[in-house]
Amino acid sequence: MTENENYHLSPERQLTDAEKKLVWKKPSTHKVSEEEQRISKEIKRNWHRGEMKIANLLLEGDAGSGKTQLAKALSANFGLPYTKVTCFADMDKSDIIGAILPVISSERLEKMEPAEQTLWKALYESDGFQSISEILMEALGITQEQAALKMKQLLERAAVENNDGEAIEYRFYPSEIVRAYQNGYLLEIQEPNVIRDAAVLMALNSALELDGSINLPTEIIRRHPDFIAVITTNRSYAGTRPLNEALRDRVHHTEKMDLPTKEIMIERVMAKTGFQDGKMLGILADMIVVLDRTARANAIKGVAGMRSFFYWADAIAGGASAKESLYHKVIYKITTDSEEIKLLEEALKNHGLLASLDEAEIEQKKKRKSDDAVEIKTWGDIDDTGFSKDNQIEEKGIALKKSADGDESSSRVSEDDSTHMERSGLGEDGSPNYHQANPESMSEEAKQKERDFRKKLNREARELISDSIHQKVKLIVHRPDYDEENQQEYVRLCQGLMPIVQEIARKTLPYLEHEISSDFSRNRYYGSKFQADSVAYKDYKYFAKKRPPTESPSLVVGLRVDESASMSAYGRLEAAKRAVIAVYEYCQLCQIPILIYGDTADVSRLEQMSIFAYADFDKADANDRFRLMRIHARSNNRDGMALRIMAERLAASPQKTKLLISISDGQPKAMDDYTGSYAVTDMKQTIQEYERKGVTFLAAAIGQDKDVISDIYGNERFLDITNLQEFPAKLVRMIARYL
Repeated sequence: MTENENYHLSPERQLTDAEKKLVWKKPSTHKVSEEEQRISKEIKRNWHRGEMKIANLLLEGDAGSGKTQLAKALSANFGLPYTKVTCFADMDKSDIIGAILPVISSERLEKMEPAEQTLWKALYESDGFQSISEILMEALGITQEQAALKMKQLLERAAVENNDGEAIEYRFYPSEIVRAYQNGYLLEIQEPNVIRDAAVLMALNSALELDGSINLPTEIIRRHPDFIAVITTNRSYAGTRPLNEALRDRVHHTEKMDLPTKEIMIERVMAKTGFQDGKMLGILADMIVVLDRTARANAIKGVAGMRSFFYWADAIAGGASAKESLYHKVIYKITTDSEEIKLLEEALKNHGLLASLDEAEIEQKKKRKSDDAVEIKTWGDIDDTGFSKDNQIEEKGIALKKSADGDESSSRVSEDDSTHMERSGLGEDGSPNYHQANPESMSEEAKQKERDFRKKLNREARELISDSIHQKVKLIVHRPDYDEENQQEYVRLCQGLMPIVQEIARKTLPYLEHEISSDFSRNRYYGSKFQADSVAYKDYKYFAKKRPPTESPSLVVGLRVDESASMSAYGRLEAAKRAVIAVYEYCQLCQIPILIYGDTADVSRLEQMSIFAYADFDKADANDRFRLMRIHARSNNRDGMALRIMAERLAASPQKTKLLISISDGQPKAMDDYTGSYAVTDMKQTIQEYERKGVTFLAAAIGQDKDVISDIYGNERFLDITNLQEFPAKLVRMIARYL
């Protein structure tokens, strides 16, 4: 494909710095498709042809067929800022147009806390064409869900303080759609075919006219000449309906997006994952196609597409079993029903693909053995001159297999170098050991994102404890990596667990089907209906809004693992790992956001508290399951600090039910001061504080201090685990009760 500049639609247009950041940058792994090339040429050719201009696109097809990727690629080709909006069933006009919010007077603003003043000022000083959530996301560096919750908290605070009877002013904040429409962005409108309200679709219909306009409460805005709408819809999936005829008629170009050809599928996976085994990838591609066709033929709701192919191939490249990962990466995404799984397995068997997969996996193992058998002889101490600690972390290691007579030929490591060796996940100085299992499959961009996320976790955790008794404790949050040994351990511990987890999930999933809501939620700060009878309360809640659908379980789970040294006794550590695996996989099957942290204390003077972020709902990663195997018995435990950090994260989540489970074998003890009644009092106060914020606590006691743990958490929150073998299933069933 020619350079992106050749497709820029308005070369003379000067974007702001903020808009430049919104223009999508193609990663090195991006492969230009025939659709992308053809659409780019047609839009460029017709851009200045008046009524023949192509500015509304429809991409309709299978999940994972590359619709969003194509929309982003067009942003890069045309040099237009990219943004998107995801539609839902009960969307109303206020979601399309924007919201009206109260304006706080300067006198009352001065009486608020400094942090609240900063947020209100950020709102008032905005240019009026940023969504509320985006303003708060930029000001605080938080997620969209956290921004919505923060806005609600601010308004509630403002309402409480509004008791002087002063007149109320309002300001209009346009939606992301309006922002893109007026500023000339490329807007992806995802799944408008789920919207039920015809009035909402009519608003979209009017906006999609080439000379269209949108009527706002404050003005009428016209369509920017550079505005491009890309509508992306899944075809024939649950919850969707035929796309509105009037909306479809306003589309200038439509693409039927199916799975690409086998050759292109393989090419894309090789580019994205770095996995170059063409024979294995060919078999995987055939299996994806067969599974997708079988699911459709048997009315199975799930789908097998390119996303499944990417993650499956990447898992195999990282050393996972192709047969084992088939279920976690592909089949369980389609269905967890045992009868439906049998249909899918039968289809693969009838096409001879299971046998082909077994043969390819045997060949792959032989090749790996052959590669591992190479002996590299070195003599003398390892010279690490010129290598910084950071470089050692990122550098790809070389695994050496020592021969039977190779005692003298193996490298010697001096005492000074011993701090770089693995010791329960930490070096002697308390620094984390990161070992990338498959570095070649991670781009530099992905590595940088991982580093940025780790920094973000550290920054947020330190802020969360800044006003607590733990504020002077030196804290480090680690994001452990994984290696092939962790993957093998995960597979071993999974044995016998998954059938139990799947059965519990199978019984749970029918209760998660969302009910259609057509009623209105009253007493809202903004909405599509004004309630005159609510004005007398002077609490700003003067509107009614359609209740949004519950598309996913209204539950978020936090799992805290005590990694104190005593966990190594009596098989507790392995029991904890099996329980964590069971909870993690159950939450994946039921699409429940999951936060899994481990903690220990007193690693060193410079690291008095260590948090290990194994799984985080802000950065879900399919490989988190392997990170869980880094859970170790380490040092002491400062329970109150760990609970506070996790509880604050859960309290800020948008889910209705917030469940925090602590797996522990002993009472809190860290440093000289954090022990006995002082530590117990801190834990009790933390539990009480966050229960008032809506967090539910459970304690799973698996050690000798069960009476102490029961006293701290209370009998109603206490789970006595006597039989460690029953622990995983017992814990999963407990979580299922909260759905």
